[in-house]
Amino acid sequence: MADDPERLVTDALRAQATSTNAGFAVPVPVPEERPAPMPVWLVLGLALLLGLAAGTVAAVITLS
Repeated sequence: MADDPERLVTDALRAQATSTNAGFAVPVPVPEERPAPMPVWLVLGLALLLGLAAGTVAAVITLS
């Protein structure tokens, strides 16, 4: 074997470190995305469930 494994790893890391731009990349601004609006069916479904829960609580309190 011509080179030992440690020497190969060292040479590979050194070559990679000198071939990169060492973190001097120009940051690219990312446009902010607006969150998607909540679907109407989801709002109506949540309102229905909340109404049923409130009605159930009121019925339990009234009938107790």
